[in-house]
Amino acid sequence: MAGPWLYVISARSGATFHLQRESIPVSVNSYRDLVASGRLRESRYWGGKRGISHHQQDVEKEDEMFIYTGDRHLGIIGYAKIKGVEERSNGWCVLPEFDLDKCRALLEHPVPAAVVRKWKSSLRPNLIDLAPFVEQLRPLLPW
Repeated sequence: MAGPWLYVISARSGATFHLQRESIPVSVNSYRDLVASGRLRESRYWGGKRGISHHQQDVEKEDEMFIYTGDRHLGIIGYAKIKGVEERSNGWCVLPEFDLDKCRALLEHPVPAAVVRKWKSSLRPNLIDLAPFVEQLRPLLPW
């Protein structure tokens, strides 16, 4: 198993959550609403506006993916297992399978952005390899 991976979301990115019947602009509030309603599971392809630009060849099925936002200085607010990687019209995408209970726990008790920023100087590309920081990450998780 590779990873775990960090996937960065931000309202400034202009990205959207692609659901079965609609697209919703990415923000902390829309993410929180999608977790609360369970509709986050409808968001099948994660790659942003231009697709995944790093590590798409390194991702393995069942790798862990943590969702991070620097918006409001929150930090890690979500969790999924990766079902696969797929090339689509806008580039490479990961196919996450969200654990809504863990997403809710992380929304309630996020791994602080200040901690994550100490691990990586750049939090711009998706996906970011968290393997070098996994021993520091695990004790901070709320489960």
